[in-house]
Amino acid sequence: MLVNLDAVLNPARKEGYAVGAFNVYSLETASAVYRAALECRAPVIFAFGERYIDVANIKVIASMVRTMARDTDIPMVLHLDHCKDLSVIYRAVAAGFTSVMFDGSHLSFEDNVAGTRRVVEFAHSVGVTVEAELGSVPFDAAGVEVPEEYLTKSEEAARFVQATGIDALAVAVGTAHGEYKGKPKIYHERLAQIASLVPLPLVLHGGSGIPDEDVIKAIGAGIAKINVNTQISSAAVKSLREIMGRQKPGALADVMKEVEDVMTSEVTGFIRLFLRNKTM
Repeated sequence: MLVNLDAVLNPARKEGYAVGAFNVYSLETASAVYRAALECRAPVIFAFGERYIDVANIKVIASMVRTMARDTDIPMVLHLDHCKDLSVIYRAVAAGFTSVMFDGSHLSFEDNVAGTRRVVEFAHSVGVTVEAELGSVPFDAAGVEVPEEYLTKSEEAARFVQATGIDALAVAVGTAHGEYKGKPKIYHERLAQIASLVPLPLVLHGGSGIPDEDVIKAIGAGIAKINVNTQISSAAVKSLREIMGRQKPGALADVMKEVEDVMTSEVTGFIRLFLRNKTM
């Protein structure tokens, strides 16, 4: 069944587990997330980023996910990820997305608050939840350690949540999008400070390549949603290269099914990791 973020993240924050948000931009990526959710009997978030607008039709993606979600009682969220353009947010809601992320992390604190509040007022009027970001999770992990000036400040986080009325807050605590060049440093103390002041579900972007022990510790501190893409994408590309290196790769339908199986396995592994502390 299709739900918004509140339905899956509030129980996760309360019970000490996390829900995975996995990028979808094709039938195979969406099917992989769906199959993994069924296998684990666990909620999932289908995340379609603004950057995929030129890759896949937003209405087609929405239609696919909504059709899949109708066939199960497992809670599933159709979420617009990292969006700076308000017109895209309006298009996503019109297409049937149940949640959106307004990314104002590049703006000043005041402008981020203003833009986020505007999205919240619109989205909440139609039952759509809103995620926002404070601090900056970089898209290029050039080094092992994210500079401290990128990190979310706990006092600002509390003010931001109060001023905007958002449903989930993405925090910058040392992770980065893309591939890490070494072991990332997660600022667990900073995360604990934020969690002590912000009762909302917290979101961790850049979930690929983080050691399991750091993931579990972050979930214990209040992370209820973890975004993952790079590790799944890399596994799929590696599989595709291996398949195409064979003397007879096979028909395209068979090739794509094999790649989908690889992605399903990757997503399943992440879901089980995020549920490790959940009481069944």
